[in-house]
Amino acid sequence: MSITHQILVGEDGKPTAALIPWSVFVELRELVDGEEPTAEEREACQEAERDRREGNREAFVSLEELEKELGI
Repeated sequence: MSITHQILVGEDGKPTAALIPWSVFVELRELVDGEEPTAEEREACQEAERDRREGNREAFVSLEELEKELGI
């Protein structure tokens, strides 16, 4: 990952801080903070795990189908 930034240096010439774009900061903060999933997200994950354990392959799409849907 490449981040456009500016380095702030102290009187001794050593880096003391970095200035990064707000959007990058928000993305990094979300990665670090790891926001808690909502009740709906937890239920969806639990349902998917049940389907996986029970072998319910119809509940899932293949990688090929997903790539087609995403256009990749």
